[in-house]
Amino acid sequence: MARSKFMHPVMAGARRVQRGISLVFALMGLVVLTLGAVALLRSIDTGLMVLGNLGFKQDTLAAASVGTESAINWIQGSTIDTLTKTQAALGYSAVAMANLEAAGPRADADPTSKAVLVDWLGNDCNVPGLKGREVTVCNLPGFLPDVGQNKIRYYITRLCANEGLPDSLNDCVKPVVLSTTGTTSQRGALGYGSSVRFTDISPGTYFRIITRVEGVRGTVSYTETLVHF
Repeated sequence: MARSKFMHPVMAGARRVQRGISLVFALMGLVVLTLGAVALLRSIDTGLMVLGNLGFKQDTLAAASVGTESAINWIQGSTIDTLTKTQAALGYSAVAMANLEAAGPRADADPTSKAVLVDWLGNDCNVPGLKGREVTVCNLPGFLPDVGQNKIRYYITRLCANEGLPDSLNDCVKPVVLSTTGTTSQRGALGYGSSVRFTDISPGTYFRIITRVEGVRGTVSYTETLVHF
């Protein structure tokens, strides 16, 4: 029996439908692959951005050590007369400021309180976040030459209640040291029942060094260091 050269219309329509369904699934698979590729690229871009920001942050922290060392050198190279008086133009206060907001206005500060700030940006402490608070003290920081693209500023406060010598009439924060009682092997170590004890007879005074570094893409880092001499 000879086979007809022409396919039955019903069978031909079914095959066309099958080919159409295959195309739909192929297009769906292409869309899924495209979305997956876009998501992968975005995740890679986000990861690279995070790594870049971490690198910028590390760079500013490294530059902050330069500012801190410069502040320490300034303290060591200054005379007693210089350190017992506030040097406003040099970024130094001989008096501790407990209410100093070194990193800018605090978000949880009382709206009726007075603000004591550091003029890091050189705009008379006209910074956002004050929420109507009055700036009573705007301290000038010490400046250093830029290191690469990092702008370094520091501010030093001596932890004393008043200006003048750190004597019995001026309450200053002094380091706690170990007494010299006991044997040589005991000094510098603490042990149960030992004769080594803490005293506060050290003549040194603590200085607080606050360093601010502004780097690439507006990255800002603050560090705080306590030293005594």
